[in-house]
Amino acid sequence: MRRLLIVLVLALLGSGVASGAADSARLLVMDVSNQVIQALNKDPDLAERDPAAMYKLLNSIVVPHFDFDATAKLVLGRAWRDMTPEQQQRFIQEFSTHLIRIYAGSLVKFKDQTIEYKPLRAPAAADDVAVHTEVQQGNGPVIPIDYRMHLKGSDWKVYDVSIDGISLVASNRSSYAAEIRKGGIDTLTARLARINRESGG
Repeated sequence: MRRLLIVLVLALLGSGVASGAADSARLLVMDVSNQVIQALNKDPDLAERDPAAMYKLLNSIVVPHFDFDATAKLVLGRAWRDMTPEQQQRFIQEFSTHLIRIYAGSLVKFKDQTIEYKPLRAPAAADDVAVHTEVQQGNGPVIPIDYRMHLKGSDWKVYDVSIDGISLVASNRSSYAAEIRKGGIDTLTARLARINRESGG
């Protein structure tokens, strides 16, 4: 998952064409990414020097555009339906915080990448789209990134990200299911909470 989130932050620049709803989703990904990069350009060492400040920055710029409720439901699958509302909310809180912590740590490694947004077309009334991008890592291989987004009300929200064909949801689903079978959802949530505390809250 760390590799997945390291590459997630890299979708910054590029070109492509889209139509209707898909274009709005693509432009949102570009805008949010550029806001993060502009902040890093002003303070390149922020993620390493002051993790708490980086968490605050990401919470204000990135988090509003993710649908962590939908991501949590997809990650937990059938286990979600067996949870109380209180358990669901605790898991969403710790799970989203955990992802942001990893995301912030990945920004320390961000440099020398370029991004191409692939042409993407969708019906004008589409409410679920994939924004396709490719990350070029200097002399390294090109890494495809797909942002799965849906309309929640009138706003586009990211609910899954696939890196090189591996999705954030799929990469956690099996391990989380095994942990829930062994110790229950509260054990999983408590482990995420402990990791979050150890990484700065």
